[in-house]
Amino acid sequence: MHSVNSLLLDPHGDAPVPASCQLVDNELDWLRETANVGASVPQVVVRGQALTQWARTWWEIQGGRCTELVSPGYTLQRLVPALPMAEAQGVARELHALWGEDHWPVGLSVPTVLNALYPAAQAVWELAPSAEPEDVARAAGQWLTWLHKTDRYDWSTAHQPIVAAWLASWQQQEPQAEILMPLDPAAALVVHRAWVGLPGAPITRPIRQALTWAGPCPAPVPAEWLTAARQQWEADLPRFVVNRPADTDVGTAIAAWWTQVHSQGLHPDLLPISLSVALHYVHQNSAALTVGLLRVLRSSMPPDEYAELASRLPPPEPGPLPQEPEAVLRWTTEEYLPYRTWQAKQEKPDAAITATVRRHALAFGEWLLATYPSRLSGATHPYQHLYWTQHSRVHPQNASEVILWIIADGLGWADALHLAQQVRERSLGRIVTTEAAPCFGLLPTITHFTKVPVRTGIPFLRTLSRLPDLTAEMAADVRDHQDPVPRVRQLTGGQSLVWKPLQPDSAYHEKAEASTVRRNALGALDIMAQTIVAAAKEVPHAFGLRILITTDHGRMLGPGTRAVAVPDGFEAHGRVAYQEVPGSRPPESPDIEWLDPEYFNLPGWVGVVRDERSFLICRNDGSQVGGPDNFSHGGIWPEEVVVPWLMLQRDAVPVQVLGSATGRARIGLSGTAMLQLFNQADRPVRLRSLTLSWPTEAPLEIEINTALPGLQNTSVAVLLANWPNGLRITAAQLSITVELPDGSEQQFGLTNELSTDEFQTRQADLLGDL
Repeated sequence: MHSVNSLLLDPHGDAPVPASCQLVDNELDWLRETANVGASVPQVVVRGQALTQWARTWWEIQGGRCTELVSPGYTLQRLVPALPMAEAQGVARELHALWGEDHWPVGLSVPTVLNALYPAAQAVWELAPSAEPEDVARAAGQWLTWLHKTDRYDWSTAHQPIVAAWLASWQQQEPQAEILMPLDPAAALVVHRAWVGLPGAPITRPIRQALTWAGPCPAPVPAEWLTAARQQWEADLPRFVVNRPADTDVGTAIAAWWTQVHSQGLHPDLLPISLSVALHYVHQNSAALTVGLLRVLRSSMPPDEYAELASRLPPPEPGPLPQEPEAVLRWTTEEYLPYRTWQAKQEKPDAAITATVRRHALAFGEWLLATYPSRLSGATHPYQHLYWTQHSRVHPQNASEVILWIIADGLGWADALHLAQQVRERSLGRIVTTEAAPCFGLLPTITHFTKVPVRTGIPFLRTLSRLPDLTAEMAADVRDHQDPVPRVRQLTGGQSLVWKPLQPDSAYHEKAEASTVRRNALGALDIMAQTIVAAAKEVPHAFGLRILITTDHGRMLGPGTRAVAVPDGFEAHGRVAYQEVPGSRPPESPDIEWLDPEYFNLPGWVGVVRDERSFLICRNDGSQVGGPDNFSHGGIWPEEVVVPWLMLQRDAVPVQVLGSATGRARIGLSGTAMLQLFNQADRPVRLRSLTLSWPTEAPLEIEINTALPGLQNTSVAVLLANWPNGLRITAAQLSITVELPDGSEQQFGLTNELSTDEFQTRQADLLGDL
């Protein structure tokens, strides 16, 4: 409100005129309004610099008072001194149109003005200026994103000084904001693309330093840039490969392209796109897949995708078969099975590779038959299957423990690990494998001879005389057609439940192409995992929960053929022919290994096929017929005999490996990095590799194969053949990869205490600015 005794003045010419007043903006109107006014205040607003000065002087001589009205333009100019008065008044008129003349805000600020002019960027204008890198990065990300979304390439003359004033408030807090938040839209585009890792041209050193200071761009990459990046990379990668040096393989070229793309500090939104482009090229060009390329891509790939690609690479051929049982088990799971699995999945079988697998399998079979009767069929050593199925190991240790024991049918070693991994994932990490032990299963490897012995912990021949009692003991076992979940719900502390599903054996016996059968078997395992997790939820947390997983036999990993005639008087199943009553020794056969019942503790003679074939099927009329017999069992190949014993627990201590790497050597020479590691979990893991990585270079990975016991410190010496220079060795990010009991892998960072043995290690680029 203005005093009724004051003459109202508007020297700047843009103040709102009260409704009760007339506007006077020239001398004639002023004389007319004041000719007969006497001592009363004229109801006018005098406008203009010269006229208001004249009117002020005259009125004050008459003893009156003057009040200068608030000028929106002048107010804006005082807020933004760089804003000329004419432009300030124009902006004021814009604001009046937005706010209304009677709603001019009290305490005008630059963010308030910008909120009115550009309301879509309200979240940007309201950010409080700060010198913290995280705050500056957040503001810069939102600023650059808004500029891009509005497709802004220029500012109006009136608005530019206001926006510049807002930017200056950030620059006063932190000088780097001047580079990260440019006013010029073209410069902003350069910074924005460089920050997400898509520079259109080489960026300047100040921009690079500012981006390093700010860290990763917190704003998402514009959708159209994602599409453009994919299209650009899809065109660039083939050209990059074609133009590679003559002595460089395709995989190395792709790895170099990947490193070049990621040397720009690629935004996380762009990582899956660049990975998709690289993997698509690899899928289309099988020769591109190499161990080196997988090593470079591994840290960016989902574990299942990495495993699928790794399965396409030929693993090293197994070494010579050891002689001690524990060593043979390691040879089977770490050397033979990876090679055999890869060979079995080849779309076009290679005769030489198949012969290699057969040679190793036959050597295993010979060793097995020579060793089994005296060392492998008992229950006194962990490498014996019956060792694990003894009463003391499959029943609760106290009244506060519950046990769920799963005896799956035909569950091989790799399938068991897959099942355990699925349980861990579906339980969100609450149920983990604490022990995974391969062991030698019982012979012959078919359910008829193995299921009851595994369940009861006694050899097959001894079960025959106790079958009625054993059958009664197993009466409460959950069969394949029954649901274990509600039965687990009824358990209390000190009790156990045995579940005997027919999977994955049923899935593997389906008549379909091998690839379809494999997928169906994995589906059956996933359903089993879902059931296990559901059952575990029914056990109250007041009780400890142990889940035991094993099987009755393994199985062949690939295709086979029914081609071996069944001897007279024998019954055949898959790769085994047997009698259940004593008899004379069958005639020798080049295709069959005979198991003497006296030595193998069997009721009658048993014959197993030596190679990968199976027995013919006997018809009712006495004839025999052949055909395919994929994923069969009954024989003595490693994958049929070596079976899993897994123990899973709920809420076990998570695996966490802490440590450091120390070492010192001369540049370019070999040196030893000493790893000091502590496994905080109460179960062992296996150290698989050490990786040295840099932001703009391909990582260096050194393979290791060492056990890390639980709750212990372990020292591991790792040889680096070519010791990096001082800057590289100190800047390297160190990490280790460990294999968990379920076969999955986990990475942990290490403290880098490595250095060079030079007289001086340069820690800065002293000439970089010259």
